[in-house]
Amino acid sequence: MKNKNLKIVELICLSLMMCSCGEDTNEEKQEIPKEWKGDEMEFKKSFSIRSEGNASILISAKSTLPFDGKIERNNTISSTSQNFSRGKLNGVSIKKSKDGSWVKAHYKNGVLNGEMIFYSKKGQVRTILNYENGIIKKRKKSD
Repeated sequence: MKNKNLKIVELICLSLMMCSCGEDTNEEKQEIPKEWKGDEMEFKKSFSIRSEGNASILISAKSTLPFDGKIERNNTISSTSQNFSRGKLNGVSIKKSKDGSWVKAHYKNGVLNGEMIFYSKKGQVRTILNYENGIIKKRKKSD
């Protein structure tokens, strides 16, 4: 009888533990913005970068989660527009210099993948580099 009562108490405790391990539905979900704009100082305060293999992961300081969305940042010599998916560069990235020259690059899963095009301040193509999974494949130079 004593053994039977002990087993019943154990089952009740186990059931209570399992029920209390569920997700708390009363907590509000933290909304993570999909777009961020600011200067370089604000960027450094709002994000951290973690290395993962050949790629870097952009982490939001507010949520401590990898950033998903678009970042536009400015400093005294350039402006940058980048897209991220799960903290990794993904899609088109554009960096414009104050002199008017700019670079357009394509990323996939955090590494260069596709064309990286260098433009002059007059908008003429200067150089095209082709990447596949972070490895340069061929280079074209404009005439």
